[in-house]
Amino acid sequence: MDSLLGKTHMMVGIAANLALTRPQSVAGIITAAGVGAVGALISDIDVGTSASHKEADKVVGLTVLVVIATIALEYFTNIKLLDKVANDSGTLRIVLGVILFVAVCAFGKEQPHRSFMHSFLALVLLDIAIGLVYVPFVPYFTIGFLSHLATDIFNRRKVRLLYPLKGGVSLNLFHAHGTANNVFFAVGSFVSAAEVGLLLLNR
Repeated sequence: MDSLLGKTHMMVGIAANLALTRPQSVAGIITAAGVGAVGALISDIDVGTSASHKEADKVVGLTVLVVIATIALEYFTNIKLLDKVANDSGTLRIVLGVILFVAVCAFGKEQPHRSFMHSFLALVLLDIAIGLVYVPFVPYFTIGFLSHLATDIFNRRKVRLLYPLKGGVSLNLFHAHGTANNVFFAVGSFVSAAEVGLLLLNR
């Protein structure tokens, strides 16, 4: 996975979240975009098992950047999202959620590409982890994650949606790298920008 492919999943995940959840506030836009982007990126943490661990590190790095950017926006816009998370969930739940999330990702990173981390099982486990941290984040993460799976299904390598069952789903239409990737990135970017513009205008 090159950097453009990671950005493509991120932009498609953000676009899908904004289009489906239609947040009506700046706080909602930041939350949908930030959590949706993490959901859209995290599946490819397993690319290190099929290429080099440097590729998986790119996914982790981009995910961390998204989290940092979301926290920065939360601070500068004074939406107090972190306060809401802390007050509603409590320290114990947040710690347990983070531990579960990291454990699932650590296991998934060592599995073959497009197997566990591209499955509904991984989504359920990660949703539980996200729900422990803050329940309202779950829909955004789920949409982002599913957008990643939907995009990958167009590729020629099968996606093991029902892991641990063998076999997978592939529409065998495009290569992961190429024109289709550029098109998805452009469309995702345009839709994201358009959705943010419309939502801000309609406030």
